[in-house]
Amino acid sequence: MRGTLGRGNLGFFAAFALIASGCVTMPYDPGPGKRVAAGFVQDTYLSGQSVNVTISNLSDVTLYYPDRFCKTVLQRRDGGKWETVSGPSACSVALGFLDPGQTVVHQYRLPQGAVVGTYRLTMPMPVPEPEEDISQKPELQSPTFKVETSSPTAATGGPSVASTSGGSR
Repeated sequence: MRGTLGRGNLGFFAAFALIASGCVTMPYDPGPGKRVAAGFVQDTYLSGQSVNVTISNLSDVTLYYPDRFCKTVLQRRDGGKWETVSGPSACSVALGFLDPGQTVVHQYRLPQGAVVGTYRLTMPMPVPEPEEDISQKPELQSPTFKVETSSPTAATGGPSVASTSGGSR
């Protein structure tokens, strides 16, 4: 009887050893607030100019944006607090998810006449499940950037403006 019990235990311990040794890998997920990174290619923009924010999924799980990127808000630093300058932007990216390791560029047009100052963009944090309740989730905040002066070419559709919609001007 000891021999049979020993063989059963041997199988259990072999399976445990395989799992513990890393033969079975779990997807990398650093957790809420650490799954994505946002960044810009430049630090300073002109009012009316388009800001391209790069958003990267740093995890091995698909992340969902229940509102796509339609709830992006522009905020300006006023002393020690952040003030909302303009509400949710138009949807320039029709993507509702980010695959593992995927990077997208979200275009946000600064309002014409935005005052000189330090700004950031905020948007809802992505979630790993599309039906997950996001009401208590933190916001994804971009790094800060500066707005300096008005852009005469932005109002006329000059070279500082990039279009991803393909629509007519």
